[in-house]
Amino acid sequence: MAGLPGAGKDTWIARHAPDLPMISLDAIRRELKVTPREGQGAVAALAKSRARELLRRKQSLIWNATNITRATRTALINLFAAYHARIRIVYVDAPWDVILRRNHEREHRMPQPVIERMLRKLEVPDLTEAHRMEWHWRD
Repeated sequence: MAGLPGAGKDTWIARHAPDLPMISLDAIRRELKVTPREGQGAVAALAKSRARELLRRKQSLIWNATNITRATRTALINLFAAYHARIRIVYVDAPWDVILRRNHEREHRMPQPVIERMLRKLEVPDLTEAHRMEWHWRD
């Protein structure tokens, strides 16, 4: 998955892949009691460890995080490819006002300055990054 907070990644997952195991960085942050503004090393390490367990069993999985930069996606793709996984990127986007409204309505809100910083860094995925690429617009 890829997209800004509030773009609709969780909704897409619930509708299209509710039965797949999911590695959710947001859920791991809550589990470890780490805020989005704190260091994310422990969060990433636990997420990758859980992904490796599934990949060793040749189990499909969803990596649910923003994955807004090509560098971040490339590191994950390299991890998945090491296990001969087929990579599918689903990029979800929505109008800015919708993203902000959804974020405001969430139980676990992301601070707006953090989302604005992410928007400035956003590199939309392209066809060269995965075996399969999908773009979804969520009004």
